[in-house]
Amino acid sequence: MTLGEDTPTTVDVRCERLVPGDPAWLWHFHRARTMLLAPLAAAAEEQPAQLPDGVDPVAALAAWEAVCATLPEALRNHVPEPVEFTEPEELTDPAGSVVDRVIRQAVEERDRVARGSGLWGPDGREHIPVHLVEIAEHDLDTLADVLDRLTRALHERLNGSALLYRIAALHPYPLGPSTALSLCGNLRILLDTLRPEPAAEDLALLRPLLAPPARADAREPAARVLTTEQEAAYRRFAYRVADIVCPGDMRESASFAWRY
Repeated sequence: MTLGEDTPTTVDVRCERLVPGDPAWLWHFHRARTMLLAPLAAAAEEQPAQLPDGVDPVAALAAWEAVCATLPEALRNHVPEPVEFTEPEELTDPAGSVVDRVIRQAVEERDRVARGSGLWGPDGREHIPVHLVEIAEHDLDTLADVLDRLTRALHERLNGSALLYRIAALHPYPLGPSTALSLCGNLRILLDTLRPEPAAEDLALLRPLLAPPARADAREPAARVLTTEQEAAYRRFAYRVADIVCPGDMRESASFAWRY
């Protein structure tokens, strides 16, 4: 960790964190803003009495935007859509397994997301990229405090829970209705990924792979091939993200991590 400049009110302590360049993770990251923090900030002006007690949604939205500003431009400006697995119109093999079709589509998505990252495993497979960013700790603390207050309001049916239910009704997911807790879940995924400090040995192994291209005008990153030890560190990161995005479901978590 490094220290930024002191101000009269705070010390800007910044921390290094790993961020996956994965549309599935980024979908949750951006939804934390559009489906929860931005509507709450609007409600702070229109109906402040209905906010959960102690919640400052304007500060929370500013903290999210500060975190977003640390990401590479491509991750900030491109808001991905979730991948939907669709059944083919006709089955060439009526006995074909649904599992086989899902695996095939998952392979296509994995290859599409990883293409051009320049991050290659020892087995010759291109990986989903990982980025090293430097985030202000107080921004993560602000978001964590808001998440704690929101979830407490929902679980204990405190003031503000009705507002959260109304916001959820106005922001459905593409595959079905959202709930107030699912809106908070997007913010939880962000924080569970970015708050824990990466293991020092894994960060040391991965850091050389996360450097920018040697040439400033390079259109694609220079090829970086992971050693066996670096591959193990990368897999540990992938499995951790998968467990965060798919909590409590070992099958979904394994499928998510396999994409990396």
